Amino acid sequence: MHKTSPLIKASDTVLKSLAAALVVGMWLMAWGSQVLATESVRHPMDPLTTQEYSSVITVLREGNYVDEAGLYPLITLHEPSKAEVWRWIPGEALPRQAFVIVKKGPQTFEAVVDITCRKVVSWKEVKGFEPGILLSEEWLFAQRIVRANQKWQEAIRKRGITDFLDVVCIPHTVGYYGTAEEEGRRLVKVVCFESSGTKNFWGRPIEGLIAVVDYHKGEVVRVIDNGIVPIPKSPVDFDEHSVGKLREPPNPISISQLQGPSFKVEGHIVSWQKWQFHFRLDPRLGLIVSMVHYNDHGKLRSVLYQGSLSELFVPYMDPDVGWYFKTYMDAGEYGVGKLAAQLEPGLDCPPNTVFFDAIFADDWGDPYTQERAACLFERYTGDIAWRHYEAVNGQSEVRRSTELVLRSISAIGNYDYIFDWVFRQDGTIKVAIGATGVEQVKAVNSRMIADDKDGHDIAFGHMVAEHTVAVNHDHFFCFRLDLDVDGQQNSFLNERLKTKRLGNESPRKSVWVVDSRTAATEEAAKLRISLEKPALWRVINPNVLGPLGYPVSYQLKPKANAVSLLSPDDFPQQRAGFTDFHLWVTPYNPQERYVAGTYPNQSKGGDGLPHWTSANRPIVNTDIVLWYTLGFHHVVRAEDWPVLPTTWNEFELRPFDFFELNPALDLPK
Repeated sequence: MHKTSPLIKASDTVLKSLAAALVVGMWLMAWGSQVLATESVRHPMDPLTTQEYSSVITVLREGNYVDEAGLYPLITLHEPSKAEVWRWIPGEALPRQAFVIVKKGPQTFEAVVDITCRKVVSWKEVKGFEPGILLSEEWLFAQRIVRANQKWQEAIRKRGITDFLDVVCIPHTVGYYGTAEEEGRRLVKVVCFESSGTKNFWGRPIEGLIAVVDYHKGEVVRVIDNGIVPIPKSPVDFDEHSVGKLREPPNPISISQLQGPSFKVEGHIVSWQKWQFHFRLDPRLGLIVSMVHYNDHGKLRSVLYQGSLSELFVPYMDPDVGWYFKTYMDAGEYGVGKLAAQLEPGLDCPPNTVFFDAIFADDWGDPYTQERAACLFERYTGDIAWRHYEAVNGQSEVRRSTELVLRSISAIGNYDYIFDWVFRQDGTIKVAIGATGVEQVKAVNSRMIADDKDGHDIAFGHMVAEHTVAVNHDHFFCFRLDLDVDGQQNSFLNERLKTKRLGNESPRKSVWVVDSRTAATEEAAKLRISLEKPALWRVINPNVLGPLGYPVSYQLKPKANAVSLLSPDDFPQQRAGFTDFHLWVTPYNPQERYVAGTYPNQSKGGDGLPHWTSANRPIVNTDIVLWYTLGFHHVVRAEDWPVLPTTWNEFELRPFDFFELNPALDLPK
């Protein structure tokens, strides 16, 4: 029998509101902008439509591959071949396919479904791997069976809590640690919070109590009670009522475009200034930008075939029994796209914004609309595109910089991540990630630092409130960047800046020079950022020369970054092997999309980039893909509590000898 959604069956108001926030909003409004939803397919990279999602399930059922009990951790577009996409002409129909991960009880299957021909192209069982968490079916199921467990109830009562509806329980993925009792099981570890009298339950952790849930068995297999720790009681809410009197607002700054936006949107294709690109929201990866071109004097020149997040790794740094397993792979274990938040007009995006809905499939394969999942807007913040004042003749020339921003925000548990793809008039693409939300905190016995005589309570974090320690952690975002710089035959150039000692013929003792080397294989392109060994990273097309004879190229320009400090033999580091280097370069392979493997949930490690690059394939004058990891360590401060001010990190793809001159030279005053 087909399901009735747990969102409807749940009687608990907290469960219903929290699950709804994680899965899908139920209302729509437009504020000073237009909301666009595209059902018809106009481009081979367009996301799956409502009708296509339904067709996928129908084809699988009619072929007796699944019945109504089947569950679907992932249904997404199975892209046509790159050659087909490049040959595609607008108006031409291409076959549409979907990639599907199916759960049938404890079994996992992969399928490719041809939607156009209504047939299953491939079907295979995947053994030894577990897909990501089902956000409705499993997420709510774990909470219900934990609340019904007698041992858990006894432990909660010991802590003075008698109303179980005042408790919010969150299932966490468990990672892999070589533990025999966890082998071959689909597990989560459930930790709980007291929600009585507060909206921000994250600030009320019930420490030392963990329930281990086996989804295959449908039961709590173990309750770990490590002893009673005081539940923090300091104020943690940050809504307007809780904060109290708000400061006087600054004088209004007008953001308006009375003539409407200057960009054009046709389906999922955006044209603005000299840029043209396609975008979609993927349930696992979030924003995917494809077919990026720049109009150079009437010629559309290719820059980026496709760019997207590939994985997001967030390991916490506490070895405690209730914390050591918190080493999340947020894209593969939960889904960055499915957790896209409903954007707030005028707040998440300015008033001159156009919003876009996204269509995904729920755990049972039924399509639903995630409203206002992405936004597009032009931005001028007073930045200068270029300027020069010449004192000799008094000439002053200055141009202002306007940017186009494509934005999506994913609320993944306690963290909110802002993903911006920013297109500049000078041919640069900036990718920026903003981190905000609520910190994961640990309840401790010490009320203040002075009470922690041996330093035990604050050994792995920083105290942010009474009895409350925010645990140290990292964030690593790996991006898949398939650059096609004026074509697909590209190479990777690593240009080291090196000191050159000078002889007696010069009054100088030293200068620095550029040592350019083309990486011949994948091994030669595994690189880390170093202040002591600075370098430029460029994707060049050796077959297309600029007017001065240099090969055209685009530079990957890092900004601030971090390296993983985990030991190489640590299990989380092995699962996140892509963090071993900031940059990897591989030959293009359409099967290589997920940097930590298709199934990072409970994986033993070694999947993804470490496995692919072990072949040390050639990468010269061929179709190549860059994998760039941006990371930061987070030692939490008092000012990060109870809600984190947005912290931004970014990198750029910028033209390097791609144009004849500054492409923003023609900007108007």
